[in-house]
Amino acid sequence: MKKILVAVDFSEGTGRLVNQALELGKELGGTIYVVHVTSDALQAAYESTQFYDFSSEYISASPGDVEMARTLCAEEYRREHQSLLNISARMRKDGVDARAMLLKGDAAELIVEKARELAVDMIVVGSHGHGILRKMLIGSVTEAVLRKALCSVLIVPVTKPVPVL
Repeated sequence: MKKILVAVDFSEGTGRLVNQALELGKELGGTIYVVHVTSDALQAAYESTQFYDFSSEYISASPGDVEMARTLCAEEYRREHQSLLNISARMRKDGVDARAMLLKGDAAELIVEKARELAVDMIVVGSHGHGILRKMLIGSVTEAVLRKALCSVLIVPVTKPVPVL
């Protein structure tokens, strides 16, 4: 096994997931791709301040609102990207070839797509242990990845927090 994609969400269990991927990387060699898929919600928040199909004589938005939404989106993307860089730097410090990737969109879809594109041998994802009602209502990224992936999927239970760094 030479390529592993580990999907992180920066929840409390991310440290446990990263540690598991790091151990695999040490044992198996190769490359670990640390991937985070940022939500479209940030983009949607920004776009909600834009008025595309309306005449400007009827509706106007304060330039401050638009700028604030744009700034918040950019800050969140930078924070997430820096967190990914910190994780991959830690892995490299521990002797594992690691690369960070920040993607935007549907998490399950992009994780599977990126795994195919990179021809990874394994995807490592976390399982938060949420109840069946929540799973039925909002779905599960892990479940969708498991169903759609063309490679092995390791599901790490991440119910107990472990520090990332």
